[in-house]
Amino acid sequence: MKLFVIVLKVLMMIATGVIAVVLNILGLISLITTETTDVSSIMGTLIFWMSFTVICYIVPVFFAMLKKYFICGALTFVGLICVLILHEMLPGDPGYLYMPLLIITVLGILLAIFGNWDKIHGNIEKREKEKNKASPSVLGGTTAPADEVVSKKAAKKRAKAKK
Repeated sequence: MKLFVIVLKVLMMIATGVIAVVLNILGLISLITTETTDVSSIMGTLIFWMSFTVICYIVPVFFAMLKKYFICGALTFVGLICVLILHEMLPGDPGYLYMPLLIITVLGILLAIFGNWDKIHGNIEKREKEKNKASPSVLGGTTAPADEVVSKKAAKKRAKAKK
């Protein structure tokens, strides 16, 4: 499982470097600075695009390296929502620039699941053990895992029999 998590981290770093930094940040800067397109009417949308790319796709890589996988997955999921909002806001649909961010979202969510696998699996086992644990009975005895009712009198008889 650790090897799979390491592979996911490496893939997320590569995907973030190529997709988030090159396509989105540098591509967006070149889109703004070139004189071939008039972006003054959608400048607010482009600033939203750049800010959520940094917050929701570049920052989670650092959380993944710090082994804070849940935060990484949560931020990339928020990024998914921002991509869908951006898809509705932008005219002309330059989706080829921001839709590849969904790859990083999938990697972040997988990393959140498999990075916390031991905790998730451990909590499930703990709940099962607590469920099978002996619990107090209304009659004053205990209920064993096999649902055998032992009253106080029966417990005293067993204790005397052992002596």
